[in-house]
Amino acid sequence: MKILITGANGMLGTAIKAALQEQELFCFSSKELDICCSFQLDQKVKNIRPDYIINCAAYTAVDLAEAEEDKAFKINALAVQKMAQISKQYKATLIHFSTDYVFKGDAATPYETDHETDPINVYGASKLAGEKAITQIGCKHYIFRISWLYAPHGKNFFKWVAGTDMKELKIVDSQTGSPTSALDVAAFIHHVLKNDPTAYGTYHFTNQGAWTWFDFAQAINNKLDLGKKITPVAEFKTAAKRPAYSVMNCEKTEGVFDYQIPSIEEGLDRVVRQYNS
Repeated sequence: MKILITGANGMLGTAIKAALQEQELFCFSSKELDICCSFQLDQKVKNIRPDYIINCAAYTAVDLAEAEEDKAFKINALAVQKMAQISKQYKATLIHFSTDYVFKGDAATPYETDHETDPINVYGASKLAGEKAITQIGCKHYIFRISWLYAPHGKNFFKWVAGTDMKELKIVDSQTGSPTSALDVAAFIHHVLKNDPTAYGTYHFTNQGAWTWFDFAQAINNKLDLGKKITPVAEFKTAAKRPAYSVMNCEKTEGVFDYQIPSIEEGLDRVVRQYNS
């Protein structure tokens, strides 16, 4: 099985590479393969003829996207559209990652995959445009919406709380979601490739449960015994609006792929173990 991974040196790409070590991998960082360059992308896929293309390349700077809308759409939508066309041309299955930010955030219960999308920031809108491009082109594909991604490596909320010298942290408690370990996403992708049901479409994958950012910070503080003072605050003024509630229902994913998704706490425990090792 040949697998081409884009954005392979990012937080998610790094985790997926580690989880798929036994496969024949063709890994490209964003510097080695610019997904916005259609010619580069076409040549790589034409030469490798992968069974799967796993797209871990994305524009993820949520606040900066408000000022860089063209760049966000170029990477998250236009490049993804071309990737879907190339995947279809060479009969590869495209695995793509989207976000909880495609939803407005005003729900009271977890979002189903077919719930109406209505992003409230540029980042969410660009990711939704990428989703729509894939489904309209109709290549063999899996779109997995993930949320609040973190890992023991890379730049993310977990690493910031764990590594900052600040003894007192003020963390928002007005947003509720599902912090999701990149290690658990990678383990799931390993399972998908091993047991592919060819049930193409859009799915949700997040660690199970609902926490605020304040809850998450407290848990990191406790599990790493950091001794920090964590104070909840209503909100910080940011360039981009965030959904107040972005928990997603993953029952469809668990059923179709016959997979039990770990809880938020289980995911955090695994990241903590690797961080401490």
